[in-house]
Amino acid sequence: MKKYFPFLLLLLLAACAPETPAIILNLPTLTPTVTPTLTPTAKPWLTPTPPAEVINSGDWIQPYVALTFDLCQDPQYPAGYDAAIVDILQRYDVPATFFMGGDWMRTHPDETRSLASNPKFELGNHSWSHADFTTLTAEEMAQELEMTEDMLFQLTGKHARLFRPPSGEYNDLSLHVTAEHGLYTILWDSASGDPVPEFDSATILAEIQRTVRKGSIIIMHANGRGWHTAEALPSVIEYLQRKGFILVTVSQLVGLEPKP
Repeated sequence: MKKYFPFLLLLLLAACAPETPAIILNLPTLTPTVTPTLTPTAKPWLTPTPPAEVINSGDWIQPYVALTFDLCQDPQYPAGYDAAIVDILQRYDVPATFFMGGDWMRTHPDETRSLASNPKFELGNHSWSHADFTTLTAEEMAQELEMTEDMLFQLTGKHARLFRPPSGEYNDLSLHVTAEHGLYTILWDSASGDPVPEFDSATILAEIQRTVRKGSIIIMHANGRGWHTAEALPSVIEYLQRKGFILVTVSQLVGLEPKP
């Protein structure tokens, strides 16, 4: 099982965990919630089973890079939605992949539908409640995945092909359960550090400059807890384009869909 340095794990947990009262005051307002439906939906895990392995990046030969944004929340501590990030992506006309929690979608139905309507955006599964998959049984993992898929299908008519484990934590069991549900487990190799409030836009840019390479998957957050992500994003996009990187979705990066 892959483990991350304590600081990285801490900042990823902070992206979906409760904040200090001073920060909570700045969270975006939630939109009306949607009640999960029990209506059966098409199941993506009826498709051929992917390998039970982790994907951290694409190949290191071609100059493709994927921007990814997590949209997660602990159901006890709802998160928000940073619309400025989406506005910037649309202004620059670049693709992105959003890993969406089921409970986050439940409290953000309009935002979920809006993201799904953009053909340059790809939507992935990020579990229902942002639980640590290394602590769950196979049945609990399956419920987390299936509830999220049902909510995504209920709101958008689409299913995900990709899954990002909460906080990047996984084990052999979670890899097999995820694969049995027709989902590829996606991590990253370039962390922006944006859940850390003290990381200003210059620091976020510097972290990406330090770690990005051909084939990189960059992780950021669009749930209101990437505190300076929107400020940094124009500089990040311009830097990547200036260096000759071509921005694609994760599915394009790893060969599940054709590259542009």
